[in-house]
Amino acid sequence: MKNIKLLNICYKFFNRFITVDKLLEELVNMDTSNLSKKDIDEQNKLIEEIKVINKNIQKEIEEYDRWFKIANCINENSYFNKIYESLTDYELLEFIAQYISAPFPPNLTQEEFDRLVNIGIEKDEREWLWRLAFNYEGKSININSIAKYFIDKKDVYYLVELICAVKNNLNIDEIIDMIDDNDLIEELKNRKSDIIRYFSEEQFNRLISKLV
Repeated sequence: MKNIKLLNICYKFFNRFITVDKLLEELVNMDTSNLSKKDIDEQNKLIEEIKVINKNIQKEIEEYDRWFKIANCINENSYFNKIYESLTDYELLEFIAQYISAPFPPNLTQEEFDRLVNIGIEKDEREWLWRLAFNYEGKSININSIAKYFIDKKDVYYLVELICAVKNNLNIDEIIDMIDDNDLIEELKNRKSDIIRYFSEEQFNRLISKLV
């Protein structure tokens, strides 16, 4: 059985949602009843490595250095990487989407990101797709494929949420070109107060002019 609980706990630490002490507490108290003896042994080895680093670091060291050394220890741990690499695309999408916006999401290439988008579309996981986009806001990732899906589904709620969350990762002109449904345009027109700060006046007028 995949030890996804360990991944989730470490992910919280990577993103500085929990402290080193809380990381160790959650790992030590984690329910391991569904894990094999080998998994438990591997997990305990990782816990001991973290404890040693934490104990040996001088009290006055900067908290960032403490975080960096322990995060690096986890990232280089073969057991941690084996679990991470065993995730299916769907599991990875769910893993990333557990938080709306994590400071340090997993590094993804555009191809890897697109694979997660495709599985989210296949399963119609709209909330997860929105969260996926939000996690990669400001990074060199093209998110227009998610916008296109919300447009195809005529889902104004998630389209507006996406525009508001990740405008800098979207090509607004391309999005306007994708929209050709009167009902969707009318709904967007009614949500002008929500989206006008993300559109230029010219772009918004061009969208409205597509009404027939």
